[in-house]
Amino acid sequence: MRLTLSSKTISKTTAIILLTWFGISIPLLSTAADDKGQFAIRGAGLMPCALFYQEKQAESEVYLIAASWVDGYITGRNQYSDKNYDALSFETTELLMSILEKHCKRNPQDLVFSVISSLLGKLANQRLIQQSEKIEIVAGERKTILYVTTLKRAQQKLQASGYYQGEVTGDYDENTQQALKKFQTSIAFNSTGFPDQLTLWRLFRSE
Repeated sequence: MRLTLSSKTISKTTAIILLTWFGISIPLLSTAADDKGQFAIRGAGLMPCALFYQEKQAESEVYLIAASWVDGYITGRNQYSDKNYDALSFETTELLMSILEKHCKRNPQDLVFSVISSLLGKLANQRLIQQSEKIEIVAGERKTILYVTTLKRAQQKLQASGYYQGEVTGDYDENTQQALKKFQTSIAFNSTGFPDQLTLWRLFRSE
């Protein structure tokens, strides 16, 4: 059955009930599942995209529950996946929820779990397989914290594209900032030189 967004608001009580459903088994390849590769999904992972999209627009408590579920799912994936320190190299929960929102708008019948699981699968080749130090980056009023490994990867990508001529150090120095500005200009972004989420997303996924 295909779910569609309804103009009628779903009550918070109904939404909470949906969040407490459990018992659905999905066949996936996983060493942590049963002998058939199946496992039970619980909580907000069972939320239909139609409901998630509606609650995201309202910035409701249900949306916050879903965001917390995503954080918990990623933590569990980090703990139990082989050769995996962090499934996300730079992406924040806010970015994932924004991607989820856009997907759910187009695909209201999907489940939150299936979307997030698929997204993390696509990002798997860029995960951190070992612990990395973090560095705080401040540029004016903007501030972010990135793994040093992520900055090294950014420098390597910028170097391969001819924007960066320095050494791969993992430092946010003047050369790195200027290289980011050149890259941002090339994709019609504001040339701030700041490694924001969207800049890094485009950098690591550009051909």
